[in-house]
Amino acid sequence: MIRPPSVLTIALLLAATAPVFPQSARVSIDAGKVVSTINPWLYGINTARWDESLFPGPTSEMVLSADRDAIEKIKASGITLLKYPGGNDADHYVWNSKANNASEMDTDEYIALCRAVGAEPFITINFNEPPELAAAWVKYCNLEKGYNVKLWEVGDEQWGTWARGHVPPEQYAKKYIRFVKAMRAVDPTIKVATNVPLGPHPENWAERVLKAADDYIDMITFTYFPQPTGKENDDTLMTTVGKYRELYSQLRKDIERAAGPEKAASILHINVGYNSVSHSPGPQTIQIINALWTADMLGSMAELGTDIACFWALHNFYPPRGGDYGYLSSEGNNTRRFSYYVFPMLAEHLRGQTIKATGDNAAVSTYASRLGKKLSLILINKSRKTSTNVELQLAGFKPRPQARVWVLDEKRKNSRLPDLKNVSDSFSLKIPPYSVTALEMIDQDSVIPPRDIAPLATPSASSFSTIGPHFKPASATDGKLYTRWNSAAWTKSNGQEEQWFQLSWKTPQMIKHVKITWGETYAVQYQLKASADGKKWATIREVKNGSGGIDECEIPPIAARYLRIDGKTGARGISAYSIREIGVYEE
Repeated sequence: MIRPPSVLTIALLLAATAPVFPQSARVSIDAGKVVSTINPWLYGINTARWDESLFPGPTSEMVLSADRDAIEKIKASGITLLKYPGGNDADHYVWNSKANNASEMDTDEYIALCRAVGAEPFITINFNEPPELAAAWVKYCNLEKGYNVKLWEVGDEQWGTWARGHVPPEQYAKKYIRFVKAMRAVDPTIKVATNVPLGPHPENWAERVLKAADDYIDMITFTYFPQPTGKENDDTLMTTVGKYRELYSQLRKDIERAAGPEKAASILHINVGYNSVSHSPGPQTIQIINALWTADMLGSMAELGTDIACFWALHNFYPPRGGDYGYLSSEGNNTRRFSYYVFPMLAEHLRGQTIKATGDNAAVSTYASRLGKKLSLILINKSRKTSTNVELQLAGFKPRPQARVWVLDEKRKNSRLPDLKNVSDSFSLKIPPYSVTALEMIDQDSVIPPRDIAPLATPSASSFSTIGPHFKPASATDGKLYTRWNSAAWTKSNGQEEQWFQLSWKTPQMIKHVKITWGETYAVQYQLKASADGKKWATIREVKNGSGGIDECEIPPIAARYLRIDGKTGARGISAYSIREIGVYEE
C-alpha cells in the first residue's frame, strides 16, 4: 500500500542539537473570546480502495470477510469522515471496471465502512476519465443506492507536474467545469472540490483556477506533508506546524482576492492529506513525536477554521525505511500507532468553539474549546526530557474545583489520570515530557450527572461461559448492551448455584449508586458487598427475590476498592447469571 510521490515539501534547517526549553509555562485562557467554530468533520482520515485487509472477499461476502477488529478500532477512534479511494491513485481508479480486484474495497464496501463507523463519505473522482463516468458514480451512489454522498473532489493534486493528466490551470479549469456540470445534473445538492497547492506555485495555480472556475467551486482542497523523505528530524518537525499556519493564512487571502469576499466565505477549506513526511516514511511516523505533531496540527487547523482534515492514512505500510503512514498497522493485527490515540482524545475534548489561548513557552502548545458549560484544554509538551509546570489563568469561566485529565505519552495511551482537585480561575498542573494532555473542566453552576466508574475498574468473576465470544467479565463494563457476562454454562440448569462478579479499582472510590442491567438470566438471591482490601467484606444490600431487568440501588456513600455481587441463586437457564452492563456511580 503506497502513496505515490507527490505534495509540497518544505525545506527545513535541521538542528544539530535539541532545543532547550524552560520547565515552566504560563497560559491564559479567555473563554469569552471565540476564535472559531470547529467543524465535526475535522477528524477525518483517508482510506483506500487498494486496502485489501478491510474487505478481502467480493462485495457479496463483505459481511463474512470484513475485518471487524479494524472496523471496531476505527469507530473507537472518533473518526468522523472517511475519504476514498486514496491519494494520487484516485486518478488511476475506474470505480465500475470489471477488471477491479474483488479483494480491494469497492464503493459498496466503502459506504458500508462509513456507516459502520459513523463517518461521512468523501470521494475523489478520476480526472483522466470522461466526466460521464463521474456522473455515473454520483448516480450510482445517490440515486440508485441512496448512499447520499455529498462531498466530491475532482482529481488529486492535478497542479503537480507528477500528476497523471496534469495540464495548465485554465485547461484544468475548463475540464473541471465539465465534471461539475455533469455531476450536478445528476444531483444538484452535492459539493464539489478542486485541489490547489499550499504555498507558492510556478503557474500561480490557485488564483488562475479560481478565476476560471469560480462559480463551480464549493470546496478547496490541499495537502501538507512538510518533511522531505529521508530528512525527518524530531527537533524541527514541530516547527512545521507554524509554517502550516502561515501557508494556510496566505491561501485564504489568495482565495478571497481571486474569488471575492462573498464567494470566499462560502467555500469549505479541506486539508485532504497530511502527515509528517512527503514520501517513504521512516520510523518517526510510528513514534510519539508523530502523535504530538498530529495533535498540534489538529489544534492549529481547528483554530484557523479548516473545515475538514483527512489524516494520511488508515492503513499504509511503506517499506523499506521502517515507517508506516497508517494509524493502524497493515500486517493484520491493526496495531494502534501513537498517532491513532490523538483522534479519540481530540475528537472528545476539542469540540464546539475554540477560544483564545496564549502562552509564554514555545515548548507548550495550548488549544482550548468550549461546548456548552464544558471547557477543555489540549496541552502539548514538546520538551523531550523534562516535565513542564503549567500555570493556568482562566477568564470568563468559573470552573468547578475538580477536573478530569487524560494523557498520551510513550507509556500511556490516552489514559485517564486521577482527577485534578485544585482547579480555580488560577491553578497549575505538571505535564510530562513529549506528551499530549487533555483537561476537562465544568462550569461551577452546572449540575453534573454522577460519573460511572465501572469502566475504570478491572472486572473478574467466579466463572464465565465459553460458548460465545462476548461472555467474559469485561463485557459487563464495555458500554455495549449487546454483549454480556454469562456465568459458566450448563453447571446447573435450575439456577441452584453460587457465582460471583467483582469490580476492583487501583485506588479507593466513593460509591453511592449501583445499577445492574441483567441479561436473559439474573440473580434471584444475591448480596452486594464492598471491601477496602478484598479480604474483609461489608454487605451493603441483600436481595431475596430478584426479577431481573434493571436493578438500581442507592446506598450510603462508602469508600471501597472492591465491589462484588455474590449470587446465591440464579435464574433457570444455560447460564444461571448474566449481566449486560453494571454501572457504579460516585457520590
